[in-house]
Amino acid sequence: MDSNKDERAYAQWVIIILHNVGSSPFKIANLGLSWGKLYADGKPLHQSKRIWYLPLSLTGNKDKEVYPSDYNGKTVGPDEKIQINSCGRENASSGTEGSFDIVDPNDGNKTIRHFYWECPWGSKRNTWTPSGSNTKWMVEWSGQNLDSGALGTITVDVLRKGN
Repeated sequence: MDSNKDERAYAQWVIIILHNVGSSPFKIANLGLSWGKLYADGKPLHQSKRIWYLPLSLTGNKDKEVYPSDYNGKTVGPDEKIQINSCGRENASSGTEGSFDIVDPNDGNKTIRHFYWECPWGSKRNTWTPSGSNTKWMVEWSGQNLDSGALGTITVDVLRKGN
């Protein structure tokens, strides 16, 4: 990164790691941003077992932007992970705000959970709001920092019950 860049917006970031801890796949849908951008970890998207995912690395490249279309429709199979990185835009006082759904491809893409995050620039409060419920699935999350600064690294474990 250019040392002359204003990195204050880059300090507002979130990494969301979705981990399929069960034996049924789920998909990402409706990923969108109101503010900020998505970024990669410095490596291209690649495919394994016909499943697309970002290589897992908690050190991201905030200068390498990726797009919602790189995630939407991606399936996460058993014991696979996908990582979503987002931050504020360089030289912008906006932070990051966005949302996405995880859906059940074996049940007509019925929503499992909806997730919303907001990590505003210049605010003392972050937001991480999972909502909705699908009784066929268990979803647990941890790691969110709701105080000022980065929202941080959030791990979301997803399991279809009675597989």
